Parts: sequence; C-alpha cells; structure tokens
Amino acid sequence: MEGEPQCKGKIRVGQIPWEVGETLTQFSGNWLAFDPAECAIVARPGQPGPCPALSGVPCELITLIDSIPEEQRDSMPGGALYVKDKHGRTVRLTVEHGEVRIQWPHLDYSCVQEMPAESALQAPGARSATVRGWARFAGSPARAAELREFAERFGGLYPEEDIPSECPSDVVYVEFKNIEAAPGELIARMQELAEPRASLQAEMEVAIRAAGAVGRDLRVCIRDGVVQVLRPAPWSED
Repeated sequence: MEGEPQCKGKIRVGQIPWEVGETLTQFSGNWLAFDPAECAIVARPGQPGPCPALSGVPCELITLIDSIPEEQRDSMPGGALYVKDKHGRTVRLTVEHGEVRIQWPHLDYSCVQEMPAESALQAPGARSATVRGWARFAGSPARAAELREFAERFGGLYPEEDIPSECPSDVVYVEFKNIEAAPGELIARMQELAEPRASLQAEMEVAIRAAGAVGRDLRVCIRDGVVQVLRPAPWSED
C-alpha cells in the first residue's frame, strides 16, 4: 500500500565509546540511521529509498554493526527490524550479540495464541482477507443456496457435490478455496443459516491481506457452533 513504511523496528546497540557513537551518527544511509538518544539503530523517516528495502536494509545494518568494535558488538542487546519484500510479505531481521538472522514468515502452529473471536475477526484490515477451508451445518438445500449466493459476492466458493450420505437432505457442506471475503461476515452468515446454530462445524485458514500485516494470519475452528480463533507465531523460534 502506498505510504506504508517498508521498514520498522529498532536494534539496541547498548553502551559504546563516544567516538563510535559519532561514527554511527554520521552514517548516511537510505533506510537506517543511528539514534544517539536511544543508542539504537532505527528506520529512517521518509521511506522508501531508491533501492528495495530487502536489498538495502540488510546491507546498511551490516555496515553499521561492522562499525562497532568487537567487544561492544558481542554485548549488543539487539532487537529486530521488520522489512517488506517485493511480494508484500514482512521479513524479520534479528540481531543478538552482533549476529544477524533473516527470517521469512513461516507460520508456526506449534506455538499459537488464542484470540477473542469478535475482536480478531472485526479488527481493522480483517475485512480484506483470503479464506480457505470447509464448513458443515444442518440446513435445507435452500440454506445451501443462500450461502452460495452470499459467498458469490466475493467469488471462489466451491460447494461439495457429495453431501454426507448419513444426512443427504439436510446437511450443507462447502469448501472455500481462497475466496476473498470478510471472515467475520462469512461466519456470521453461516451462524444465521445453521439450523440449529450448534450444528455449525468448520475449519478455516484466514490470511489478512492488509499491507504490512505482521502475524495477522488466523486459524478459525468452529465446533458445535462455538468459534475459536488461533493466531500462529509468524516465525519459528528455534
């Protein structure tokens, strides 16, 4: 999105000699600068620079760290910078004891945080999302048609042809294959259509498409009408 910062975050340098601080302060980069008040490497205002962030930020970060003597570099408190790549994904650059690590987002579902369903699904940016997964609930064929009509506003709804044989006439089962939808509205509509509401079962992966979103992917599980929203860690912490 135009105007969205391409780089955020800070790397704390810690205690350094005065002359080293002067050298870092005089660094002239496109993306990064040294803030003597915070004694930290920070993102410059007025982005973007003339080169892509994912090319420029690591280069400037290494140059700045290289200006710090080994003794102070090894004791740096460190921190993280968050940089957008050419696809709009947020890449994390972490620094610990002078060592730089670059991590592309890789959702880690072994470490999840449960979120309040209403606030997570109605948060700013959540109306622009890609949804994939499945849902099943008790309802007449007319209810299935209503859901299809609702989902066709977004596109990408694929109804399952084979309705489970144990309830061939009163069970709605659909698959969502990367539809663009407001997940909160979609879930609310299915809750309205389910007869009864407790019959609603679903598993959906929701990818928030807001520019620069970090950690905004969600897994929605609905069991017996109860909605649970889980947020995975965007990077593995191994």
